[in-house]
Amino acid sequence: MNKWGKRPNRGPSRPILTFAEADYRPGAGPLRMIVLRVRWDAPRRENAEVWYEVDGVEMSLDGRELGRRTALVRGTKLRPLPDNTGHYRSP
Repeated sequence: MNKWGKRPNRGPSRPILTFAEADYRPGAGPLRMIVLRVRWDAPRRENAEVWYEVDGVEMSLDGRELGRRTALVRGTKLRPLPDNTGHYRSP
């Protein structure tokens, strides 16, 4: 907090995405995370599908941050992320 009791502007907040167990690796059960970075430049092809490495923050059901997380996510479940200007970066 700053001297006026307000939090600094950190740019647009990113949504919490939920990936089904079949749509990410490694792990069990649904994965809830705030996606910070997608490695669009390094796709992996498995069984005729494209997967991408994703870095983010894993979130609990009640909205608590559980920590940083890297996962391999099915490409069809990802979307472009907003940049700091509010515009979307395409893959």
